[in-house]
Amino acid sequence: WLKIFAACPFLSFAFSSAMRFALPTVSAGMIGYWDKTWAAGGEPGGLTMEVAFNGWADSGSARSDSAAVRDSLRGDKYISLGGGNANGRFTAARLQAALADVESGAFAGWDGLVLDVEECDSAGLASDFGAVLAAAKQAGLKTLVTVSHTAPYACSDAAALMQAFFNDGNVDFLSPQLYTSGSESQPDFTEGSGVTWDLYSASKAALVPSVVDGSQYQQVQSFFSGKGISVQGYVQWASASDVVV
Repeated sequence: WLKIFAACPFLSFAFSSAMRFALPTVSAGMIGYWDKTWAAGGEPGGLTMEVAFNGWADSGSARSDSAAVRDSLRGDKYISLGGGNANGRFTAARLQAALADVESGAFAGWDGLVLDVEECDSAGLASDFGAVLAAAKQAGLKTLVTVSHTAPYACSDAAALMQAFFNDGNVDFLSPQLYTSGSESQPDFTEGSGVTWDLYSASKAALVPSVVDGSQYQQVQSFFSGKGISVQGYVQWASASDVVV
């Protein structure tokens, strides 16, 4: 039901001055940034973590594209797997390869692993995702799962996947993307795939939504507070060059 997502590989956005936003004004626990490997840099201040966002579900390609930016990341250094197109589409084979790489120590030097779950080639991948997350925790990595709004937009069993993520104690952080184009001036609380925001109250993971920029954080806190859900921080999509004071 949604065609384009901001957290997709090789997409960049030309923000006009009318689309630019104020700097963050509200303190948060986690303050993160999606550092796009094809256009690295532009980090906002005050970060506690950064993600080398590469758009690949293939573990080898993700590590290759992310290697050059790892040392420049601030705070905890996370690497992503997945994205919103064919390169980022998860398959059983790609997840099993990622599992083998995590278990072999191929992610040594990283502090955390992000699964950007937006597209799947088939149903029934919950156990494969779970195996990767469990191995990551065993390897000493922090884990974050991000999805398009309330649930993956192109996984046929999105509701079942989300229930598995909610129940999984190996997911440290859950980061729904509250944008579609990445240029929204307000957080987008669209629901999809039969998954409502109320269901997030059952999640074992800390909620750290992804937002266009930190100026939207207070609205996000208020929205989820109304549902009895605590928000523990946010991850910013827009680069500092696209944010004006």
